[in-house]
Amino acid sequence: MPKPRVFVGLRVAGWERRVIERVLSPLSEVLYLGGGRDPYKGIEEAEAAIAFKLPLDAINRARRLRFVQSPTAGVDALNVEELARRGVLIATSKGCNATSVAEHAMALVLALAKQITTQDSELKRGVWRRHTDETMLIDLKGSTMGIIGYGNVGRELARIAKAFGMRVLAIRRTPQEGSDPYADFVGGPGDMLRVLRESDFVVLCLPLTKETRGLIGERELRAMKKTAFMINVGRGAVVDEDALYRALVEGWIAGAGIDVWWAYPPREGAPSPKGIHRLPNVVATPHMAGWTRRARERCLRFAAENVARFLRGEEPLNVVSPERGY
Repeated sequence: MPKPRVFVGLRVAGWERRVIERVLSPLSEVLYLGGGRDPYKGIEEAEAAIAFKLPLDAINRARRLRFVQSPTAGVDALNVEELARRGVLIATSKGCNATSVAEHAMALVLALAKQITTQDSELKRGVWRRHTDETMLIDLKGSTMGIIGYGNVGRELARIAKAFGMRVLAIRRTPQEGSDPYADFVGGPGDMLRVLRESDFVVLCLPLTKETRGLIGERELRAMKKTAFMINVGRGAVVDEDALYRALVEGWIAGAGIDVWWAYPPREGAPSPKGIHRLPNVVATPHMAGWTRRARERCLRFAAENVARFLRGEEPLNVVSPERGY
């Protein structure tokens, strides 16, 4: 009896193939995204796929496809509605890069609090800062961090923030009963404005869903302290771009650290059509928070193991709800 086929819709290096095949080769024939005019050649015979996006043409051809495993935490780049309509099960790899993303979020917090990029730029231009009230930096110890989206990344970030002596307030979909080892308060959506008002650093760790798109707008930004900073390592479209631009230019908030954006190359205007990445009070990185060797290996291994569960007839982990989109 021939082995089932798994299509890997990713550009992978040799070591990445070995991670995948170590898990899947005993159970299946593994096919990979190719080059040329037909990169999805072979997807017609695949029962499962590992991909963070699939064009509609590939979905139309994949008539035997029953399971799609994203190697990332989010599935906003996948056509979830179309796949669900065809009865295809979808799962994420949420949690596999939580430590890496949380560390990057903390790096943005530190860069803003200590004005790292500004001082570096000045010194390279030959400017030596004077010790004045205006050039004072911010202590993290005793400051308050608000974490919007208290999942895998949010909890790991809270653990790190506590090590810096910060007070941590968090928001999740449903309020948490009882104490939390890292957060001083874990509330629900109704507590959002309170957390925004009290926080010196607001970190967004949210996936992009129908519920979260545009969640942070003018009302939320105006609720923040004028001395506060917003950091986004979730998804760009969680924040209203126009409102954030005004908040940064008009001084509603002090600044922002952004790793996730509203537009991606080769789209015109990427990463921010409004030019937020060029503002002097913004520290910008190109969606690299989860891109470490260890995180990539963990994510690929988890994805392969979850596909293996599916092929063995077991219940996969992290199955996406089509209604929620996460």
